Amino acid sequence: MINFHKAILAPLVYYDLLEHPLTALEIFKYLRADGPEISFFGVRQQLKETANISRQNGLYFLSGRQELIATRQKRLKIAQLKWKKLKKIGKLLALSPWLRLVAATGSLTSYNTKKQSDFDLLIILRKNRLWLGRLLLTGLVGLLGQRRHGELTQDRICLNCYLTEEKVEITPDIKPRDWHAAQEYGRLTLLLEIQPGLYKKFTQSNLWLADFLKNYPWPNATGAKKIPPALFFSFWRQILERLLNGRIGDKLEQLSGQWQKKRIQEKRPQENSLEGNQVFISDWCLMFHPQSKSDKLMKEFDQRMIKF
Repeated sequence: MINFHKAILAPLVYYDLLEHPLTALEIFKYLRADGPEISFFGVRQQLKETANISRQNGLYFLSGRQELIATRQKRLKIAQLKWKKLKKIGKLLALSPWLRLVAATGSLTSYNTKKQSDFDLLIILRKNRLWLGRLLLTGLVGLLGQRRHGELTQDRICLNCYLTEEKVEITPDIKPRDWHAAQEYGRLTLLLEIQPGLYKKFTQSNLWLADFLKNYPWPNATGAKKIPPALFFSFWRQILERLLNGRIGDKLEQLSGQWQKKRIQEKRPQENSLEGNQVFISDWCLMFHPQSKSDKLMKEFDQRMIKF
């Protein structure tokens, strides 16, 4: 178990690597699970007593890093505009067959996004429709002119994580379980829930996050960005699903799966050579992080914590 000093420093050190100062409430939310029990008011008191920490405008940061205050304010404004755009796009995604849930991940969920940043989304599809559902969703995003590809990243949709409704746990073979992954999925922000209760199922299936985050799950974490599925799009989505159910849909699922797996395998030798490659492929989960920065980030985090 780490002491109070390191328990308070850990979130600040981690988010300092991301150039993001924190409020006292955020520090309380992001406390490591291996630290001592402490209340929110205890955190505030420790912040006053802990060396190497400064405060300005209600934000805490490592001493000497006051320039991050302006960085946070700038990125906050960028993120607010990006959320508005993503919510507009999210309404249209409800048209995609077998889509059951859309949630945002990445820097947008901490309002720490840059102007050129894309929209990282976690997608949950109906079981036995992973490949066909992915194909149609990718096509829809492409038709909307919102798909990320090549150098086109700003405000584009990055579809890099797919799950199916029957198995929504992020297992260790999908992504390494560490404090970085816990931060990423702990901040997961619900955008569109077509199947009621699916977000709760995701949360309950991933309580391993509490092994890294002392105060997870956080109360009142859902609903702030959630948009209701439009009746018009829901109607046409259900029509498309009925037309593509049964044997026809099963055959198309099989064929689209074979085609996509072949295309993915053709890219694997190139992606496997990239540092930080995290790719998982199955009929119930697809995870594409060929250049994940998580290993590098956690190594730097551990090195800094040793210094303290």
